[in-house]
Amino acid sequence: MDIEKIRKRRTIKVLIVDLIMAISVVIIVAILVAVVAGWRISADFTVEQNGLVSIKTKPTGATVFIDDEKHPQVSNTSKMLTGGEHKIVLEKEGYESWEKTIKITPGWLYRLEYPKLVKQNREKEELKTFASLDFFYVSPDRTAAIYSEENTIEWTLVTDFNNNPKYETINLKNLFTGSENGELNLEIKYLEWSKNGEKILINAVNKTTNEWGIINLKDENKHINLSKEYNIKISDAKFEDSAGEKILGLVENKITRVDFSNKTVSSLLEKVESFNFRENEIVYLENSEKGRKIKIYRIGEEKSVEVAEVEAGQTISFALTKFNSQNYLIYTVDKRLFAYRANDYPRSGTSFDMLKVNENDLGIVPTEVKTSLNNEFVIFRESSRVVVYDAELEEWNEYDYGDENVRFLDNYLLYRVDEASGKFLAWDFDSENVRTLVVDRGVNTFDALITENEKYFYYIGRFEEEGVVYYKLIREKL
Repeated sequence: MDIEKIRKRRTIKVLIVDLIMAISVVIIVAILVAVVAGWRISADFTVEQNGLVSIKTKPTGATVFIDDEKHPQVSNTSKMLTGGEHKIVLEKEGYESWEKTIKITPGWLYRLEYPKLVKQNREKEELKTFASLDFFYVSPDRTAAIYSEENTIEWTLVTDFNNNPKYETINLKNLFTGSENGELNLEIKYLEWSKNGEKILINAVNKTTNEWGIINLKDENKHINLSKEYNIKISDAKFEDSAGEKILGLVENKITRVDFSNKTVSSLLEKVESFNFRENEIVYLENSEKGRKIKIYRIGEEKSVEVAEVEAGQTISFALTKFNSQNYLIYTVDKRLFAYRANDYPRSGTSFDMLKVNENDLGIVPTEVKTSLNNEFVIFRESSRVVVYDAELEEWNEYDYGDENVRFLDNYLLYRVDEASGKFLAWDFDSENVRTLVVDRGVNTFDALITENEKYFYYIGRFEEEGVVYYKLIREKL
């Protein structure tokens, strides 16, 4: 027997086996990658790429119908779907149904993770009665509220909405001009909570007074009248830091920083017509002899970066937001919307190189801009018409809100109260799934909230007996 030939044959066999195994591994990996990317063999044996929809609901356990077919799993669940439009219906016993037509892009994930199912029959509690009520403002994180009765300087802070609300008196004595007698005959023009919930920035006005102040919710001896103490005339202002120790204000066309910790005032930018701010960036409209320009500035750096030049007389609005680790600059010039995305905003000394993801004509010229707490949505408003820009989908929805108060009930639900009927109406950010949460007694001028643990719904109800009007804080269990 030729030993050498036997060895060669064995070596060839081993090489062939190894090659077959290697090819098999490559094929299996390729198949797995294709499956993950959504590729499937259809019923007619053609190869097509699908997309994945992830469906999550509050509460969970909803029956899912996709294109009128019952899905075998209840929410939360996911499903591979062919590219194009698909009708999603969610149903749960004792709750109102929810539906939406979504558009699946092959190879992409569609996150349908916001649907809120509203309970039909809810337990109701009347927690507090007010003989009169000037305002009721809810913090953006829905953990606190502040209200005032009868023009008094004694305001009330409400906390612990997740359990049993707690009430604490906040005295504003001597904070604003004319409040020495215990009354506060001022209109609240602007109100902003610091991110840590310990301070409130407020602009209070009447025929003779226009003052900005800081309400310290932890220590009423540390309230600050910015207009008096720092002798500055502010036309717009925003908190710079989460603790509320600094603000950025527009003072005589200069963006000015007021630092309460060391009691300093410093100018950051000049010739500013308007501005918006987020974290460490300022987007602003510069109006100089060189024309009107939208610019973006990173605090602490030397120079701004020019974004665009605009004509005299054009109405400009802008917002900065961050979603899914991507930074967005969104602005409007009259009825034209522009949206840009990048991993980071441009640095000093560089050119504006953010990727343009949207440029569209709108049906409105926005006069107000708001950003949702989760940073996904930017709302541009003109009167009762709104444009809601979705940073995740990089799409926008335009519709008539029916009211000039654009407010979020949670991260995805917007709401208004119909003044004539008192009905409390809520709907998803895209204007779909309108739900009547309260059939009467709702009050349009006061805020409402769904608690962060999704357990309760709070609102102010209006009542009348023998011609006497009064109000109640009402809680419904969701």
